[in-house]
Amino acid sequence: MQDAWSSREAWVYECLCCETTWDEVLEVRHFGDGHGNEAVIYERDGQPCTTPWTDCLCPKCQSRNVKAWAAARKAGELPPVRSGSDVAMVFHLRRIHAW
Repeated sequence: MQDAWSSREAWVYECLCCETTWDEVLEVRHFGDGHGNEAVIYERDGQPCTTPWTDCLCPKCQSRNVKAWAAARKAGELPPVRSGSDVAMVFHLRRIHAW
């Protein structure tokens, strides 16, 4: 059985040539095969597209020198701060290459 879910991601773009900024919201479809593998498809206006951080084109000057990053979350959407013991456990797991 195949797991599937979708989400929306907001991306902010900045042209490094003409300093134009714009944002886009993309539909992201995730497909899992039940064995731990996942495929992700990005859609813009219902059409499949490349990942948001590749192949960007400035709408003003047509430059490909564009920087993209995921839009910041709203203040109410921030995840809760982890306690010190959780952070220590993450560093321990990374040190032993378990995460």
